[in-house]
Amino acid sequence: MYNADLSGKNRAFTLSTLSAAIAVTTALSGAASAAEIEEVVVTAQKRAENLQDVPIAISAFTGDSMKAMGVKNLTDLGKFTPGVEMNNDTPLQPTYSVRGIETGDFTVGSDPAVAVYVDGVYTGRGAGAEIPLADIERVEVLKGPQGTLFGRNATGGAIHIISKKPQADDTTELNLTAGNYGRQSTDLLLNRQLADNVYGRFTASTNRRDSFADNLANDFEVGNIDTQTYRASLLWEPTANTEVLVRAEYGIMDQGSALRSSIVPTLQAADGGSDVFGDYALDTPTIEDRDSWGTSVSIVHDFENVTFTSITAYRGFEAHLQQDEDGTANPDYMFGSANLDDQTQFSQEFRLNGATDTLKWTLGASYSREQLEHTTEAYFTGGSLESFAVYKGLQSDSMGLLGIPQDVFDAMPTTQQEELAVAARKALKDSGQEGAAVTQFMYDLFVAPGGVEDQLFTSVGLPTAYQLQRQQLLGSIYMGVAPFVAADTPWTETVFNEGDYRSTAIYGDATWSLTDKLDLTVGARYTADEKDFSIVSSYQNTLPVADMDINVMDDSGNPVIVPDGMGGFVPLTINLSQIPLRFGLAFNNSGNPDLNEQLNDTWNDLSGRVVLDYRWNDDVMTFISLSDGFKAGGFNSFTVAEGIDPSFDQEGVTNLEIGMKSSLFDNAVRFNASVFAYDYKNLQQLDLVGDPIPNYYLRNADAKGNGAEMELQWAATDSLFIAGNYSYLKTEYTRYQIIESIGETVERNSRVGQPRVGTPENKFNLMAEYTFDLADGGDVVLRGDYNWTDERVGSISDPARVIPDYQLMNLRAGWNSGSDRYSAALWVQNVTDEEIAGGYGGTGAAIGASPAWRYMPRMYGADFTVRF
Repeated sequence: MYNADLSGKNRAFTLSTLSAAIAVTTALSGAASAAEIEEVVVTAQKRAENLQDVPIAISAFTGDSMKAMGVKNLTDLGKFTPGVEMNNDTPLQPTYSVRGIETGDFTVGSDPAVAVYVDGVYTGRGAGAEIPLADIERVEVLKGPQGTLFGRNATGGAIHIISKKPQADDTTELNLTAGNYGRQSTDLLLNRQLADNVYGRFTASTNRRDSFADNLANDFEVGNIDTQTYRASLLWEPTANTEVLVRAEYGIMDQGSALRSSIVPTLQAADGGSDVFGDYALDTPTIEDRDSWGTSVSIVHDFENVTFTSITAYRGFEAHLQQDEDGTANPDYMFGSANLDDQTQFSQEFRLNGATDTLKWTLGASYSREQLEHTTEAYFTGGSLESFAVYKGLQSDSMGLLGIPQDVFDAMPTTQQEELAVAARKALKDSGQEGAAVTQFMYDLFVAPGGVEDQLFTSVGLPTAYQLQRQQLLGSIYMGVAPFVAADTPWTETVFNEGDYRSTAIYGDATWSLTDKLDLTVGARYTADEKDFSIVSSYQNTLPVADMDINVMDDSGNPVIVPDGMGGFVPLTINLSQIPLRFGLAFNNSGNPDLNEQLNDTWNDLSGRVVLDYRWNDDVMTFISLSDGFKAGGFNSFTVAEGIDPSFDQEGVTNLEIGMKSSLFDNAVRFNASVFAYDYKNLQQLDLVGDPIPNYYLRNADAKGNGAEMELQWAATDSLFIAGNYSYLKTEYTRYQIIESIGETVERNSRVGQPRVGTPENKFNLMAEYTFDLADGGDVVLRGDYNWTDERVGSISDPARVIPDYQLMNLRAGWNSGSDRYSAALWVQNVTDEEIAGGYGGTGAAIGASPAWRYMPRMYGADFTVRF
């Protein structure tokens, strides 16, 4: 079966172009050709239909086509899908972007904007969604809001992974893969007919690979792969009209996490020549562990004119993700993080489908409950706190430490600013003044006029009307902090979240045949979400202060006189030995060292779609649709600081789309195209913001986008198949709400008009496959895949940091025996060994050590398959 993806590049693709394409394809639809593209059946509308009959923009991939492309997971698939980006360096924190719509939140207070379904079951957390694509029937990528049929959290679209069902035969298949960097993979597939109406299927898969670079600083491995996946399914057909399908799966992941390297040249040099695209040097051991499981029971019964479907599912996972955030082994920049998750979810869906000559309809109801526990940890040292303070100080230095005017410094590229911060940090250390930056930071924050004095005075039990002898305190802080920094004293912070999320929905969708060529589809879904959420943390660290008496002054600057207990009076002094502080995680300026907030909120929405599709003839169909989607609001996982609402609003998106689907030359050519525009309200945007201590906050923004997508497949001859796709996407923020400082939320317009992160304006794929028939009935298949992706913004924290455009080429040569018992293939991925950056910035940017991660270098290997 040919089923690849799509199109030729045309930057000036407009609605008039689409109209012309409709006229041309209608005229060509009667031509004939010997070769033919086989039909692809999808379930995008909750019923089995020919892909070409569905008025939704869909990219569908069969298991065989994904194997030929070298696709192992959803991240791989994103490179070949128009309008889709899945640039994930770790499967436990994936981000799926469809037409620029995504939520890049690694915490658990929000939900993803692209819904991932496995066999009809929604996977509530990204950490449980990225699964190996072994023994998969197909993957459907639905673009645009899918709120009517797929529900909440499908504002960008939906990805549906459908595994193979048990069959009425006895087969065994073993797939083996070996490649460079120690690549070893196995897939064992067993299918058995257990009785006249009972069939079973079992799959066991392993995938292992070493790191593709060396750690110059330590002996632990980073960026390697080690997964195991087991699936079992049982199909029972008690009657001719009834099907009961039970599925179960279990997965194990035990590998190093993402390979992130600092992009700051001086830090790379200090690490012995580490490089984003070469060897690396990290000091935080990376961990990516996950145990995941899931089971579902699907019951389908056909009545005379109605089909009833029930899907009951229970899924969960336990995961531990630990990463090096600074991308160096420099002890002055030590910054690691860990996220631990324990999640379970239950879901139930009931559905009725019916059809007559003029009406096809669906009614359904669903309920889900997700329970989770999440812990975020951040690892620093006294040295990395000093680096933070130096970098933060330079951002408001104004001719101080470096003698550079502030406007000049602010205009510099971020990497140059980080270079200067590294130099300033080293100068303080070399001159014996290490600790001075943290001291000044603490003085400005707690002591200087305009600082947050409430925290300091509360910690020592004094009225805020009093003053402290500031120079004495400055010296006291420095004498305590300097040895703390010099010793690289460990500093760990922890925040615990617990969530209980419930969602209920009812929906209906109907398609009327108004004429023999014109159909009208109307659908609606009502969704109600309720979330209970907690944030638990405390001040787990203190900065030491030297043991010295500090004078307390009144408002006029005179010493405060108090009784000495012996009938006399003495100046009031205090002895301050420590200052509690959070640097990187939860911030709470109430003065209470313990944070234990129990939060609750509800959201609801009515979303829907209206679609008109017109079939010009048997081969050409056009459609116009208006649809919207809904994503529930949520909670910031790290803060309930005064003036900051811990919850954020629900998202909404409205999408207008005009499309065409065509099968030409007796189905030898398949050409699909669409143009679209959407308006996004209350986009949930995670950003590292806040002053003086930055933190991750999720606020609401508005955005809009428009674009076009084209997909072309051509069975040129019985031997030659060519396919391609092209997507054009233009996105921009129209409102950006951000927290400038603790307790103050303002509208900042600096990002209005800027594109969304990670969204290339142009993307192009091309594939060619040629089959040589052999005398014994076997064949040899040669295949090449080429991708070009435009430049894109690489970091929300620094929109000026742009990831260059790149090209990617894969080659494959395969052989199939005449008996179809044996298959073998040689393959190369990233043939030209292109150096491709996946993303810039991240948490390490807060201390002036921005990291980056990259795609795989050249990979090559061989596959072998035997069937019994």
